[in-house]
Amino acid sequence: MSKFGQGLLFGSVIGGIVALLNAPKKGEETRQDLKLYLDQTRTDVDDVRFKVDNLKVAIERLSKEGLPQAQSAVKDLQTAIQHFSEESKPRINRVMNQVETLQTDIKDGMEDIQINK
Repeated sequence: MSKFGQGLLFGSVIGGIVALLNAPKKGEETRQDLKLYLDQTRTDVDDVRFKVDNLKVAIERLSKEGLPQAQSAVKDLQTAIQHFSEESKPRINRVMNQVETLQTDIKDGMEDIQINK
């Protein structure tokens, strides 16, 4: 046994003896309190296990049912975006042409103003 293990064992034994000698309650009361504490801890652990099991089931169901639905939704969204892009392309081209025409007109107007000065 390592020195750390020996020290841990020795400290535990000494600590237990000191605790028993300085205990504010009788042994029977301490045992009852300890039993109640252990019972409550078991109940809490069982509750946590139950909730973890339910969570696992929910995750499995979501991965089996939810993933295909999410993939279908993504595919539908991609299709909608592609259709929007294809339908909007002529409008975007018209707007871009109008912007270019407007820029040219502004440039020509600025040149006319500078010439007439």
